[in-house]
Amino acid sequence: MSLSTTLSRIPFFYRLIVVAVACALLLLPVTRLGFFQSLENRTLDLRFKAQPTPSDSSIVIVTVDGGSLERLPWLSWPWPRQLYGDCLGLLRRWGASVVAFDILYDLPSLYGAGDDQALGDSAGAFGRAVFAINLQRRDGRPIPESAVIPVSGAFPGLDSAWTSTPPFDPILAGAAALGNVSAQPDADGVFRRIGLLTNTPAGPVPSLALAVAWLHAGRPDMALEPGLLSIGNARIPLDEDYRMILRFRGPTATFRYVPIADLLQSIGAEAAGTEGPVDPAVFRNAIVFIGYTAPGLYDLKPTPYSAICPGVEVHANTVDNILAGVAIRRVGVPATFVCALLCSLLCAIAFRAGKSVVLQGLLGVAVLAGYSGAAFLAFASNVWIETVYPLSAGLVSLLAGSIMSYGRANRQKREIRAAFSQYLSPAVVEQLSRHPEKLVLGGEQKVMTAYFSDLAGFTSFSEKLTPSELVGLLNRYLSMMTDTILEHGGTLDKYIGDAIVAFWNAPLPCEDHAAAACRTVLSMKDSLVALNATLLSEGLPELKPRTGLNTGLMTVGNMGSSRRFDYTMMGSSVNLASRLEGVNKVYSTRIMASRATVEAAGEEFLFRELDTIRVVGQKTPVDIFELLGYRESVPVKAARLASSYAEALAAYREGSFDRALAMFEALAAGGDPVSGAMAGRCADLSARGRIDGWDGVYDMTSK
Repeated sequence: MSLSTTLSRIPFFYRLIVVAVACALLLLPVTRLGFFQSLENRTLDLRFKAQPTPSDSSIVIVTVDGGSLERLPWLSWPWPRQLYGDCLGLLRRWGASVVAFDILYDLPSLYGAGDDQALGDSAGAFGRAVFAINLQRRDGRPIPESAVIPVSGAFPGLDSAWTSTPPFDPILAGAAALGNVSAQPDADGVFRRIGLLTNTPAGPVPSLALAVAWLHAGRPDMALEPGLLSIGNARIPLDEDYRMILRFRGPTATFRYVPIADLLQSIGAEAAGTEGPVDPAVFRNAIVFIGYTAPGLYDLKPTPYSAICPGVEVHANTVDNILAGVAIRRVGVPATFVCALLCSLLCAIAFRAGKSVVLQGLLGVAVLAGYSGAAFLAFASNVWIETVYPLSAGLVSLLAGSIMSYGRANRQKREIRAAFSQYLSPAVVEQLSRHPEKLVLGGEQKVMTAYFSDLAGFTSFSEKLTPSELVGLLNRYLSMMTDTILEHGGTLDKYIGDAIVAFWNAPLPCEDHAAAACRTVLSMKDSLVALNATLLSEGLPELKPRTGLNTGLMTVGNMGSSRRFDYTMMGSSVNLASRLEGVNKVYSTRIMASRATVEAAGEEFLFRELDTIRVVGQKTPVDIFELLGYRESVPVKAARLASSYAEALAAYREGSFDRALAMFEALAAGGDPVSGAMAGRCADLSARGRIDGWDGVYDMTSK
C-alpha cells in the first residue's frame, strides 16, 4: 500500500494536525539560523519603540560634547586630566553617589605626571569613582587585582579575558572600582545585550555599569548562576551566554545630559560666590557618567532606537536596568516551540473551520494577530516571547492546509520593492570633491528647500508588471527626474523605492533655492507629458508623481560615523516637506508647498492657497498652497479658479460653512477636485452646527 493511499484514508482534520505538528518541528532548526534570528531581533526593536518606559532621573550623563569644545577654544585637545579631577571634586561637594568615566586613561597624560596624579588624587578623595578598563584576550597588560569584584558561584561558559588596558597607575590608585567597557553587539551590529561579568585569571571583572550599580547599592553580595545574577535583593535575568538583555528606556538623550562646560563654569562660579549654570540638586545622590558625545570623539553603539548612540548612554541604560531589576527575560526554546506548535495547530483548525478561502485566511490572520498581540503585551512585563518562529509555523501550516485541501500548490503573490536608497548622487560627489573641507563628520544648520515626491498608485500598477518591466520603468522615470533636479542646481539625497528626496542650497549655496525647486517641479511636469505619452504607447501605466516642498531651517551635512557617512538633511522642516507630499492625496493635488516656500519663491510663480492644516507629528499649523505654474503663463481660467477658491476658503475660515459649501460645490461642478474635497468637509461641518473655538485649522489624521 502506497504512502499516498495510506494518507488518504486518514481523516482530513487529523492530516491537518499531523502537518501542523510537522511544520512546527521542521521550522525549529531553520529559524535558529542567523537570518531568522536577525529578523526576530528587529521585532524586538519594534517592541522597544512602541513601549518606551521612564528612565531613572537619578542617572546623569556629563557630556564632553561639541558645544563644550567650542565654548573652551583656548584648551587644546586632549584636555588636561586635572579638569576632570576638578569636576570630580565639584560632584563630590554636590553629593553625587558614584561617578563613572567612560574614558580610557591607559596612557600617560600629555601634560606630565602631575596631571595624572591630580585626577587620581581627586578620585581617591571622592572614594566612589569608577574608571574604564578594556579587557582583552592578548597583547595587553596584566589585569589589576583592584578590577576584580567579589562574586560567588561557578562561571562555566562565561566570557574570558587574560590581559587588559587599565588606567594609568596614578589614576588606577584612586579608583574605587574598575569596569570593563569591551562589548560585542549582536550579529546585525546593534547592542541589545551586555555582558555584566568577564572571567579573568585574577577573578571576575564587572562591566562598567555593573561596577557603578554595585558601588551605588553599597557593595552588596553578588552571586552568579546560569540565567541569573543576584545583586543583594535584586535578581537580574541573563541569557544563555550570561548576558543581560537591556530594557532600553528610549532613544538617544533619554537620560539627563549636562555639558561638561557647564560644570567647569560652575566651578568658577562657586569660587566667585555666584550662581552657576547647573543646579547642584541635579547631582545629589545621583549616578554620574562622564563620556564623549562630540562628533568624531565618541564610540557609536547602535541601539534598537538609533544607529547613532553614544556608548555612554548604553552604560546608563544598563545601570538603570540593574537597579530597577527590569532586564528582559527571553522565553526559552522549549516554551517557544510550544507557542509555535499552538500557532500552527490553531491556523490549521482555522483553515478547517472556514467555508471560503477569504474566511479561512481571515481566521488564520486572526490567530496570528492574536499571538502577536499577546507577545506585545508580554513585553510590557519585560518578557520577550519570540514571534518570527511561531508566526512562521502558523503561516506554513495555513499554506500546507491550502495545498492539502485543493490538491495544488497555492502561488503566493510577491511584492516588488525597489531598493535605490543605496545610490548616491554623482553631482553631490562632484561638488564635495571640489570642496574637500566639507568632507568631515557633522552638519550645519541653514535655510534650505526640501523636495519629496512619490508616485501615486505605485503599488497597484507594480503588481501588474514583471520585475524587469518595473525596474525598467522606474529607471527611466528616476533618471529623468534626477537629471532635472541636477540641472536646476539641486542635490539628490536618496531614492526610497519610487520616492525621490532632494534639496537645494547645500552643499553649495543657492540664493534662490525655493524658486529653483519650483522651477524643477514645473520642468518635471512638462517632461512627464512626453514620457507618459511614450509609456502609454508601449502599454505601460501613466506616471503621476505627488510632490511636497518646504523651505525652512534644516540640518545638513555628513551624518554617520567617522568611517562611513552620507550627505543628507534632517529636521522638522524636512519632515514637513515629507508630510506635504502625502497630504496631496487628501486634496487630489500634485504639487503642494508651504507658505515658507511660496514667500521665498517670489512673484515668478502663481500659487493657489488650499487650506490651513496641522500635519501628523507637528503641532504648529501650516498654510498649504498648490503650485499652478509660472505666473505669466498660467491660463486665465486657472487664475480665475484660484481667485474664486480664495473667496470660498475665506468663508470656510470664517465658519460660514453653508455659504462656503455652495461656493465649493459650484467650483467642483466645473471640474475642480480640490473644491470637491472641501465641499465634502463643509457639508460635514455644517451638519454639526456651530463649532466653538473654530480656528479654520484642519488636523490631518494620517501621513
